[in-house]
Amino acid sequence: MADQELNEAGEKDEAKEKGEGGNKFLLIGIVVGILIINTVVAFVLIKWTKPVSQEQKIAKMQADSLKKVTEQATTMGATTAENPIEAVVNIAGTGGERFLKAAIIFEYDDKEYPELGEELMRRAPKFKDLLINHLSRLTLEEVTEVDAKEKIRKDLLRLVNATLPIKIGEVREVLFTTYIVQ
Repeated sequence: MADQELNEAGEKDEAKEKGEGGNKFLLIGIVVGILIINTVVAFVLIKWTKPVSQEQKIAKMQADSLKKVTEQATTMGATTAENPIEAVVNIAGTGGERFLKAAIIFEYDDKEYPELGEELMRRAPKFKDLLINHLSRLTLEEVTEVDAKEKIRKDLLRLVNATLPIKIGEVREVLFTTYIVQ
């Protein structure tokens, strides 16, 4: 009987040791799991709440503006193609012997500025006057340079947008439909 009690006590001690060992591994596993979860949560929180540097803000703005310019360059907006603005002017400094005939249309974003098309048509006489005044000041050299049309286009775009109210919108591009130097 004493052997039996000793045997039972030994089995109990052995079972106790196995149970405690299993609990130790379970406890270590839980602690490691909690540490991993806390590390991931801390990393995510730091990443989301980290202040953005000025250089990063500038880089993001440049990337966004580049994306917008690329989208605009590849998509054609609404135009005033059905009513081009035409002008025939004497070229400055030629004594009336040379002339320039030009016709322009405007490209704009009719989704962003739905009233702009109507406003451009309403202001067409003012734009014709602006075109005549601008072109008549140019010399023969200025109208025949390699990048003359591009320079004139940019000048006209700036002048046209300066005459439009901000709330109405702005012209995206000035396009030549005719450009003849005679």
